[in-house]
Amino acid sequence: MQEKVFQVGGVEFHVDNRDISGDGGPSVRVFGEADGKNIQLLRFDCFRKNPHYHYDPSGRNDHIRLDKTEVPDSVAWAIEQLGENLADMIRTAGYDSIAEQVDQAAVTKILPEMESLMRGES
Repeated sequence: MQEKVFQVGGVEFHVDNRDISGDGGPSVRVFGEADGKNIQLLRFDCFRKNPHYHYDPSGRNDHIRLDKTEVPDSVAWAIEQLGENLADMIRTAGYDSIAEQVDQAAVTKILPEMESLMRGES
């Protein structure tokens, strides 16, 4: 899949496939503007072997692995987080001012297209 960028709801989503050291899969990177710079706030790596996500990947890079027994479908989990917890996750990443600007309703409208891309359906 070629990278597709969605600018919506006060943030920017980059959806693509990543491959790192023999593991990989669909990825969503969430960017926002802080101090005049476009900063990566969150990243969801829905990898085949080791799915995980990151808070502030370009800064402190808190890396959290998903337990595949608890989260068997990391794509569905990532879409759910984007639909229900995006602003809270951006706050956890340390970007309160960006979280305040998130239009969750606008983000929710594009999630079906994002999920379809991530699953290779479009």
